[in-house]
Amino acid sequence: MRSFLSVIIGGVLLLTTAGVAVNAQVADKEKTNATPTLEAHSTTPQGGGGVDYHLKRGDNEFGFWGGVSFAATTVFGGLHDDEASGRRFFVAAFRYGRTLAANESMALQYTLDAIPIAVASGNIVSSTTVGPVTTFRRETAYGAGVTPLGLQLDFRNGSQVKPFIHVNGGLLVFNQSLPLPDAGKLALVGEAGSGIRIFTSQKRAVTLGFRFHHISNGDRSGSNRGLNQFVFYAGYSLFK
Repeated sequence: MRSFLSVIIGGVLLLTTAGVAVNAQVADKEKTNATPTLEAHSTTPQGGGGVDYHLKRGDNEFGFWGGVSFAATTVFGGLHDDEASGRRFFVAAFRYGRTLAANESMALQYTLDAIPIAVASGNIVSSTTVGPVTTFRRETAYGAGVTPLGLQLDFRNGSQVKPFIHVNGGLLVFNQSLPLPDAGKLALVGEAGSGIRIFTSQKRAVTLGFRFHHISNGDRSGSNRGLNQFVFYAGYSLFK
């Protein structure tokens, strides 16, 4: 958990530094030339077809996305191989985002995801050990939550297709202890990932991406071996 938190914190610092750099570039441009502000530049389409695909400071995003993981991973520690086996994960969320800073090449966005449903199948609810053999009883856990601590950095801001990197954190509450019987129902969430946004029009975009999704109890009680998985997701957004 601590090592992953250090990755998340490093990612937040990286994106925050990028946002400061974006704001500095915009400020320098405004000082050296009072006419061509960021908004003035953004009226010149770069994505082709006469459409302006720039994200501008103050833009709001409203969208939704859904993702799935077909297997848990033990590459970064957390659960043991036998505990991670047979797990699947599905999550759906509503997205709000606001562009904090933008220039010709990058856009920094704050994001908040409200998660009405998260489904974790293959969750261990009890175990029985006979000699060297441990048998797990597994069920499906259902949860909901919010990840309000998000930052996303889009590249190629003038392009119709924008690559991005993203980090966020929050919590999920499940109807049973997850990922282990003594871990508790409240799970802390940390995510980091990448993807692309494909604008289908000036104000609409489809998102395709993947994220490393980490769940643990923050060492509050019981077992703190995290559930780690790669979630592949797709979404749709409107910008205003």
